[in-house]
Amino acid sequence: MEIKIIVNSFVDLFFPMRCIDCQEVIQPSQFLCTNCSTKLPFTHWKLNQDNDLYHKLINLSKVETAYSLLHFKHKNNTQKILHEMKYRNRPDIGIDLANLINIDLSDYDGIIPIPLHEKRLKKRGYNQIGYFAETLAKNNNIPYFFDGLVRTKYNSSQVRENKKNRIKNLKNAFEINPKLLPGHYIIIDDVITTGATLVSAIKKFNSLDNFKISVISIACA
Repeated sequence: MEIKIIVNSFVDLFFPMRCIDCQEVIQPSQFLCTNCSTKLPFTHWKLNQDNDLYHKLINLSKVETAYSLLHFKHKNNTQKILHEMKYRNRPDIGIDLANLINIDLSDYDGIIPIPLHEKRLKKRGYNQIGYFAETLAKNNNIPYFFDGLVRTKYNSSQVRENKKNRIKNLKNAFEINPKLLPGHYIIIDDVITTGATLVSAIKKFNSLDNFKISVISIACA
């Protein structure tokens, strides 16, 4: 234990944690400094049918309600946070973000994260929304079905594809775990731009009886 404390102190001294946005030195348990934390672009939405995310999704699939914590824009601090989670091995940031969501989810039957394809999961080593989704489930005392969905289709980056092609490329990209019982579930994603990935997953549930889907994401463009 003493060795671990010494090592951690050494790392903090010579490689201090820095704010994702402004690079100011911060405490190891933080990811933003106090000043940058006040600039987070919260949506202030509710989990309902009266927000941009719901209207984005309802035109493409059947969804009950939707919610995003943050607005996403090119080069804003939301983008920097998601980049840190996704590419710099900081999925733990999702715990703090989930703790910012003050919505009662206790009436839902469980939480299901959008999964990575096995090939991409092996390369990255983690699903960037895992901690976020699991913390939401834990905070609301509902089941966390990390394997509720399986990604069966591997796609290269869709960044340069338009919305129509993204939806086409992601058709039948997911399968539902046959052990998952009918109910009203919340699907979790990190950032929703065109909504193509999410819609592909939702449509799988739409094709079955007695399943209802709501959506929560960290961010929405």
